[in-house]
Amino acid sequence: MSKLMKKALASASFLALLSPTLTSCSSTGDYDCYIYALNAEDYIDEELLTTFENMVYERDGKRVKVVYETYDTNETMYNTLKTGKQTYDLICCSDYMIQRLAREGMVTSFHDAIDRELMPNYVGNVSSFLASYDGSDSGKLDTINVDLPNGDKDTLNYYAVGYMWGTLGILYNPSLVLERNYDLFASDERYKDLTDEEKVDQIIADFESLDGYSYLWNPLFKGTQSIKDSMRDTYAIGIFEYYKDYFDPNSSTYLTSYKDRNEQFNKCDDATIEGVQNTLIDLKENIFGFEVDSGKDDIVTQKIAVNIAWSGDAVNSIGRGYYADEDWVDERPDDEKVNLYYTVPEIGANIWFDAWCLPTHDEAYYESDEYLYSIEFLDYLNDPANAVDNMSYNGYTSFIGSNSSDLSMLNYILYSYDLSDGDEDDGEEEYDLYDISYYFDFLDENGEPLDELSITVEDPWEEEVDGRVFTFKDEDNDGKIDIKIKTDLDSYEGRSLVAQYPETKNIDYLYVMRDFGDQNNAIVSMWENVKVNPLPVWVVVLLVIFLVGVVAYLGSYKLIRKYKLKKRKELRKVSENN
Repeated sequence: MSKLMKKALASASFLALLSPTLTSCSSTGDYDCYIYALNAEDYIDEELLTTFENMVYERDGKRVKVVYETYDTNETMYNTLKTGKQTYDLICCSDYMIQRLAREGMVTSFHDAIDRELMPNYVGNVSSFLASYDGSDSGKLDTINVDLPNGDKDTLNYYAVGYMWGTLGILYNPSLVLERNYDLFASDERYKDLTDEEKVDQIIADFESLDGYSYLWNPLFKGTQSIKDSMRDTYAIGIFEYYKDYFDPNSSTYLTSYKDRNEQFNKCDDATIEGVQNTLIDLKENIFGFEVDSGKDDIVTQKIAVNIAWSGDAVNSIGRGYYADEDWVDERPDDEKVNLYYTVPEIGANIWFDAWCLPTHDEAYYESDEYLYSIEFLDYLNDPANAVDNMSYNGYTSFIGSNSSDLSMLNYILYSYDLSDGDEDDGEEEYDLYDISYYFDFLDENGEPLDELSITVEDPWEEEVDGRVFTFKDEDNDGKIDIKIKTDLDSYEGRSLVAQYPETKNIDYLYVMRDFGDQNNAIVSMWENVKVNPLPVWVVVLLVIFLVGVVAYLGSYKLIRKYKLKKRKELRKVSENN
């Protein structure tokens, strides 16, 4: 950012900078200004583009157009940027890719814009669990180091405005798992004496346990599951299995420090890569197939019973399995419901982030209205009401939480998932109390933590007023209000909540996977080896015997033909002489 821009930001408010007298968007076609944004497919409520454009026009008289383009994978996006054929104002991509782009000098820091309060919605409402702007650097984005071209280090929080986040876990239909391999479960020592209902409950408990991932390798689940055709995501599963003892608190080699466990999760030396490769090759014997995007459909149609899934896709699949229509209004008949569960095993999971970043431009760009309107567009997406719309649209979890001045996100969660009537005196024994306190920060006007919060829940889209009153308190006197949702974890609402927000007890076991750096090519080779897994020895032997037989046959056939041709010539010669 130029010194001139920094000076301007220090002396003027955001709205002043955007006033008609100070803006000078270059006129192009029917619009005064174009913002080029690149994002993954089907990852935004596109109505928000139009409402932003209309808001700017009504306020500033400027015709701003958000040109929204999409890509299918982070690598496709990367290759598009590398060609330089198209320049963008904003790019949304995954955490590891932002690390790569920053290392190569292809994106620039947001931090000046954030520090100068150009993004009040984001800074004021982002969950401190994810990004911190109080100097503590305690958010998950603050823990990810970024290597810069000049050799310096920074954190991802400087280069990313958070968009959506989630986990990689196990999505499964326990009843269908049992049905597919019923004879195996009926003869298994752990399951054979259980009723069918108890077997289903045990399957759920097994996936939630410390051994959750290990069951993917168990013959009981053979042929019921699909895994991600994604080297990073599947490598993460392989790491948990290959280095299981380092993540298991019951093991003598357990790493007690979160930092040490996260480093173990990110190991990618040659020996580790080979070990994970062999582990994943073993897993291939148990799977139905690989998928990228079809798993969320296949598990609803019951083509498969287990899927390694992103949490947002899990929310979508759980809803589609329960409801008969796309609007999620009419429930399926009970005998047609597909009851899906999403689990982050106790041993841990990968936590991932998708965020917006700023492609590097020349100095003059940061004095332009294209830049300023791009920043405002990001902040518009992070208005809590808009964040609710976006989250509802795509099923993934927004970076936006709630504070004491705007309770939109908390209202949405209570409206969607809490099954009580809001009365404090409801018998808590009737519900499972699901703790998501870590995600919300409630401060008074002086920045001090509140010890009590009341909220009257309303329909987020103002179609009708719910009117339930909730009161939350700081029961532990730790300076943080306890947000505990009253739900039934076996209900549709409870199962969706688990996918949307990991429970408080799990957050110390969510690990961030960094960019592989110089080992990326080695990981690519590993993945290719897994995908083309060498055939079993007995198959290879049969193929060798077959090929030797074919060669021998062809060789013999050729010799016989040659002999017969020679004999025919001799006979013809004798005949001519006679």
